[in-house]
Amino acid sequence: MNYDGERIYLRFLKVEDATALLDLQYRNRAIFEEISASERSETFYTLEGQVALLERWNRAREEGKRYSFGIFLNNTHELLGEISLFELELNSTTKWIVGYVLDQVQNGKGYMSEALQLVLNFARKEAGIRRVEAGALPDNAGSIRVLRKAGFHEEDRQNVKIKGIWKEHMMFAVDLQ
Repeated sequence: MNYDGERIYLRFLKVEDATALLDLQYRNRAIFEEISASERSETFYTLEGQVALLERWNRAREEGKRYSFGIFLNNTHELLGEISLFELELNSTTKWIVGYVLDQVQNGKGYMSEALQLVLNFARKEAGIRRVEAGALPDNAGSIRVLRKAGFHEEDRQNVKIKGIWKEHMMFAVDLQ
């Protein structure tokens, strides 16, 4: 099933997308590693690593704990990025977080704003999620602009470990009613 936007569409990522996802991750490795809180070993950057990742994401979707979508161009079906909603438990509190990456050559074209609106509609209408949170590095003006445009408001700041270093993040949230 596709979730159609004006210029892009979303669909759940499948194991068959592993090659395209690996290409996206590899081409944008330096940038994505600077913003990702997940550890990325060399195995991550192999086809087998991406297949294993997609299998984990699909199991989590079946359990209702993660929804990972590919962002595809309508006219070429090219994979431009990935956007996920995932459940996180911190201090006995369950939160839904949105995280996303976009091919650096596609930045500034509005694709992520469109994708985020589609994901928030899915969260509200299909997954029954009432609140979504997100974090952004203070110097990531593009991501902050995307979040604010989607109705997120800044709530506080938290430190998040990236590549073994604690970095301050601006934390945003939106209530879905």
